[in-house]
Amino acid sequence: MSLWEADTVYQRADCVIEDQPVHHSGVHSFMRAASQFLRAVGELESSDLWRQACAEIRRVRWLLGTVPLPLNSGQLRFQETARGLAGTGARLQQVADADLVRQLSAVAQALTRLGEDSSNPLAAGVMTFLPSGRRGTSLVAVTNRFYQDAVVHAFGVMHYPVEIGLVSDLLGAEVYDSAVVAGPVGWLPPGVLNAPRAARLGLVHYDFYREPLDIQPLFDEGPVLRGTMPTRIRRRETRVVGSPSELAADDATPETVESLLTDFDVASLAQDAVAGLPAEALRDGASGGHEGVEARVALLADGSYVLLPVESSVHKILFVEPDPDDEPSVEAVDGASISVGDYVVLRGSSYYQSLVERADVALGDDAPMLRALQQGWKAQLGDRIAHNPDGRRGVAKDLVARGAVTTNLDYWTSPWCIRTRRKDDFAVVMHYLGRGREAQDVWVALGRIDHAHRSAGRSYAEAVQRAVSGDLWQQLWEERWCEIPLDDTDSGARAALVDAVLPGQLCVPPHYLCRLRTSEVP
Repeated sequence: MSLWEADTVYQRADCVIEDQPVHHSGVHSFMRAASQFLRAVGELESSDLWRQACAEIRRVRWLLGTVPLPLNSGQLRFQETARGLAGTGARLQQVADADLVRQLSAVAQALTRLGEDSSNPLAAGVMTFLPSGRRGTSLVAVTNRFYQDAVVHAFGVMHYPVEIGLVSDLLGAEVYDSAVVAGPVGWLPPGVLNAPRAARLGLVHYDFYREPLDIQPLFDEGPVLRGTMPTRIRRRETRVVGSPSELAADDATPETVESLLTDFDVASLAQDAVAGLPAEALRDGASGGHEGVEARVALLADGSYVLLPVESSVHKILFVEPDPDDEPSVEAVDGASISVGDYVVLRGSSYYQSLVERADVALGDDAPMLRALQQGWKAQLGDRIAHNPDGRRGVAKDLVARGAVTTNLDYWTSPWCIRTRRKDDFAVVMHYLGRGREAQDVWVALGRIDHAHRSAGRSYAEAVQRAVSGDLWQQLWEERWCEIPLDDTDSGARAALVDAVLPGQLCVPPHYLCRLRTSEVP
């Protein structure tokens, strides 16, 4: 990239970036109670007993930290959630640990009080940046389109002229006089900070976020024509929102509250994306004996998210884009290839699981028998690997010695493998497993599954393409997401724009990839 090209990226290299922590006693009361409960539950949240309560609490944490609406807003549903948590505690009173039930009751009570508060702490922090005395456009960036209209209404009530947009707007070509982002620094796309699109950029968040204030340079070549990139964010004094009586009742100040919150309490969208997953799966980094997969968290325009693989793999996802005639074109692509600005189609299950469901319908009564054959040879191969002194390396060496050309053992033993790519390799494997006489028949039987999967893939893409055509296609482009009814399944799907890909990587079980996740994010 030339210096002149770099200069167009650094449109406001002289940007002043300031961090504005906000303290609200009621929010901190809830955060302390919620964090104590989540710590106490620990790995128990992987059981059905506590999982939903933990998911609801994390949803509230996320909304508190990223949506600048009044705390009693009906959009946030705090009162409704508090009643649900209280009901859960009442139901579990006779069967669960009494101390955990007591802590859950404390969470519900703190949330009830919070839901009665009409203040808007994040908006109060935002307002400290907006009256800049300049005539240029000011932007308030929210996390996703799901709450955009509600935030527009909230600022309209305050009678302050401001443009309400998305964080992705700070990655485009337009340059603003001032911009404010509600939420922690850690989840922002890098371009917001190292290639700013505003003369003044404010970062407003509650003081329970602890984020590094260093900005990584976009290029290593040094300063650009219009100035030198800021390398650090200026931190302002914490702004306290709430009356002294509230602070006194809470018996805490911003300084003492800070010491009561541990690193566990720091809300992170990337971590919350896997917070509802079974703790043992994340701890072991594996599921079903297979190694975990490095994943990125992609936030969608409807407020949900999806875990995408970092490396190219067999994990597919449906992708929608306009064809030359501006009609929807749907195809399955590698999940690792998805980026900001792409439209994806997701269900609660993975793309692979969707194919399995459709393929089994096509296979009819033979499906259980064929699936047993599919799982059988892979289970035997996995058992050989487990008992070989050299593991996969030893089994691969044995197969090569018997004439195998490829030994893709990781894929062959994975849940989504049907049979080997080469027939001769499959014959070698079956002989190795002591089932040489069955090799031909099993190969043909597994071919039926393979054919059913390929047909299911085509029919799935065609069903989505039929569904998104017409009015839904227009809705998708205007609202950036839409629900998709599917004509050959009981459950539908959702198409949504990828608004942001969060920095950092997570290690997750493979079957959590490329599926719609909405338990922690509404």
